Amino acid sequence: MNLVHIPDLPWEEQHSPARKFHSFCRNVSIALGGIRNAGTWGGGHPFDLQIRRIPPGAAVCPFHAHLAQWELFVVLRGTATVRAGAETHAARTGEVFVHPPGEPHQLANAGGTDLEVLIITDNPPLDAFYYPDSDKWALRPPWKIFRMTETDYFDGEEPAAPGAAGYRPANAPPAPPLAPFATRKLHPEALPWEPWESPKQKFRASGKELSIALGAKRNTPTGLGGHPFDLELDQLAPGECGCPFHSHAAQWELYYILSGTATVRATAETRTLRTGDVALHPPGEAHQIANASATEALLFYLVADNPPVDYWHYPDSGKWGLRAPRKFFRMNEAEYWDGEE
Repeated sequence: MNLVHIPDLPWEEQHSPARKFHSFCRNVSIALGGIRNAGTWGGGHPFDLQIRRIPPGAAVCPFHAHLAQWELFVVLRGTATVRAGAETHAARTGEVFVHPPGEPHQLANAGGTDLEVLIITDNPPLDAFYYPDSDKWALRPPWKIFRMTETDYFDGEEPAAPGAAGYRPANAPPAPPLAPFATRKLHPEALPWEPWESPKQKFRASGKELSIALGAKRNTPTGLGGHPFDLELDQLAPGECGCPFHSHAAQWELYYILSGTATVRATAETRTLRTGDVALHPPGEAHQIANASATEALLFYLVADNPPVDYWHYPDSGKWGLRAPRKFFRMNEAEYWDGEE
């Protein structure tokens, strides 16, 4: 189990030369061992968490759009001014909003006290950016910032034919229109707690599926309406256990403890987590969360990378489960060619 305590992480100051863009950052995923923009095959995580503190009058970064990256914001403290495309909105403490690729956006602090936000991104290893206010572009990699001088596809590849028209490959199909920003912003208070329990109530919890409420389709690729990560707000009453001990073949899960005391069991250890602790479980690591308190509720965020294909193992009961088709079973092992010839 990878574990960090957020209040122990240093604030890393970042600012532009004139400090129009100014913030302090706690890199949660980097502290958990992730490598930014590396992809999971290169040591990265499928999502990246940061906490940003923005002084009054400053913005985090210039107004920009990503070609690949998704960004989700949770306002932890203060009131944010959010530019989203041609709109400007206020976002207050507790509100959650998401920017898909293609939407220019910017977060600023127009208030008189520090603004603090949790930022979750899908950490793509390849991305490009556009800055509408200054008409610049950037590529990552190789992290070059430039203004375009448009040219022909074959420019520099062969001598130009006299009088030949310029050649451009066909454009990609247009992206579907974005849903209005107001439909991608909410306060969890507007959502009811959705309880669930096992038949004998050994496992009980209640939750608010924030990403689903923001328009995501569960376990669906981004091109078909899913989001690249899933955010839930979950609550366990005193003594409750959220789910059976299980591991995922594909899914990563992160617990961020907001209040209360948790007992988190992982494959080889059991730890007590308190407010401000973050625990990350990669695929293959069995895990389980329970409320360790007899008197106080446990409140936490659950972040997962929402893979469209996954299966589970339950070590305590020797079961397996498939997401699609949704079936649970115990194995009767067979030989590879059994039944084939």
